[in-house]
Amino acid sequence: MKKKNKLKISSPAWLKTIKALNVDTDKLNFSELMAFKNADRYLNEPVKGSREWQYLIHCFRLLTSYSLLTIYEKKYPSLSRCWEELDELFLNREIFDDEVFIQSWVFCDFPIKNKNKTIFNLFEEFLSDSGIQEEYQDFIDCMKNTRLGLYQEVMSSKKKIKFRELFTGKIITVENIVPVYEKGEIFLIRLVEIKGKKYPFGDPKCWPKEYKSNLEDMIKAKMFYFKGSSIEEQYIKFMKYAGPYWMSCVVTDQTCPILQPDHYLSY
Repeated sequence: MKKKNKLKISSPAWLKTIKALNVDTDKLNFSELMAFKNADRYLNEPVKGSREWQYLIHCFRLLTSYSLLTIYEKKYPSLSRCWEELDELFLNREIFDDEVFIQSWVFCDFPIKNKNKTIFNLFEEFLSDSGIQEEYQDFIDCMKNTRLGLYQEVMSSKKKIKFRELFTGKIITVENIVPVYEKGEIFLIRLVEIKGKKYPFGDPKCWPKEYKSNLEDMIKAKMFYFKGSSIEEQYIKFMKYAGPYWMSCVVTDQTCPILQPDHYLSY
């Protein structure tokens, strides 16, 4: 009697993906495996919009998955402390349900202690070591120098919004993917340029035009937290590093503490 050949069962794509990240799947419990499976579903969920926008979001999802794995493994204590506190204070708030406002600050702007790098820099190194950097180079180039900014709407059409940035005075035209806003409204947003088009990245947090003077006075009163040769230079540093401060400013729960602009140093 012939022996039956054992049926060879290949690993599902999501399992191959996490093995490629050098995760020892034998040490994961069922809940952890399901978390990875859900992450794979998140990575491959369809995205509406232009081809450039789809590419941008899919790449950011990969950055998110890489970053969360790093946080899960507690490779960098300051990064884990940052994520855990912001998770507790803000991540489950409805105002931050766009999945990029908080995440992009933590992954792109937060300087990891003792590394003098962000998780974005480490992600770029990971892509290079894996031999797949070329596929993501456009994403790396367009995200590397982004930051939050305060932009006032000065002119709009169905396809474009023209902004003037507070403090720098720069005029910037972006793709209009924001469904509702008022004339002269002030946006707190990260802008990303890809293939010659600029996009508001995530759901903007907004103030009516009447709040402009108050916002400018509020920032001027806290400029001393960041050194610079000019107000513009201080403002740029302010918007780069004061992410947790802005989160505490825009959250609607009045019981949340107002964090200081240099709160990132506490991690």
